Amino acid sequence: MSEFAHLDPGVRDQLDLPSAERAGRMLAERFITHERLAPILNYIEFLIHMPPQTRASGLVVSGNPGSGKTMLSRAIQRRYPPTPAENGNVATRPVVVINMTNAREAKTLYNRILSEFGVPDPGNYSGNDRERMALKLCRTASLRLLIVDEIQDILTSTARQQRIALDTIKFLMNELSLPILTLGTSSAPAAMQVDEHLNARFKYRELPLWRRDQFLTNFLDRLEKALPLRKPSYLSSPTLAADLIRLSGGVLQTIMQLVTHAAAHAVETGEEQITTNLLERAVFEPPLAAAKQAALQAGLQMAA
Repeated sequence: MSEFAHLDPGVRDQLDLPSAERAGRMLAERFITHERLAPILNYIEFLIHMPPQTRASGLVVSGNPGSGKTMLSRAIQRRYPPTPAENGNVATRPVVVINMTNAREAKTLYNRILSEFGVPDPGNYSGNDRERMALKLCRTASLRLLIVDEIQDILTSTARQQRIALDTIKFLMNELSLPILTLGTSSAPAAMQVDEHLNARFKYRELPLWRRDQFLTNFLDRLEKALPLRKPSYLSSPTLAADLIRLSGGVLQTIMQLVTHAAAHAVETGEEQITTNLLERAVFEPPLAAAKQAALQAGLQMAA
């Protein structure tokens, strides 16, 4: 058995890096697919690959802040990246993300779509031209999924503004046969249910708080394999799993932050494994030296 069997094979090579660089790498954003997320990802894949439908469907994913919605959005964008125009083929943009915060009028939503496509000064266009250009760009770029983030924010607007926002979403779905993924807090379902026609087209899924169960055990086992520490930490052991839930309140983002910060501390101190003491240290003391090293490495990569 390999001396570093607790690590994924692709991670073991990082053990040869200088300690400072390895500590910095602990802070890299990681997307760990887990069993709770797999059905959601599968349904998103289904929406993307479905033949165009007269009545396009959608999905609402809700959860508390830090539950992993933003990481989910970024993972989808990485899975379906833009392609440049080359060899006579037009550029494509399979996934576009817009934000609903302060979107009180249809023109705001169209402007945000146009901005995502790199249109300069989209606010200079008239209403009809703005709408036509947005539709044309979506078709030309072969848009396959529109992600609408912070959908719950429409609940802070007037009834008229809510209707305009939801009517715009419905119009895009109808005109483009476009599936839509909406993300938001626990109030997100209520936002979509304002329009009974949209409500009938959407399915609803929630990202819950984590607790000590087999889902957490499997997730922590996968996460540990991605962290280049020389010694196994046994994150899923009863003691460390309980510590993580106690310190994080079951919030995924906080769990990830505690683990990666403690891992950086583990490299810097030479302990090479995550312990309760390092998790508790990570609550109050971020690994500043590791963050500086990560920023330095990012700068060197950009320069190269």
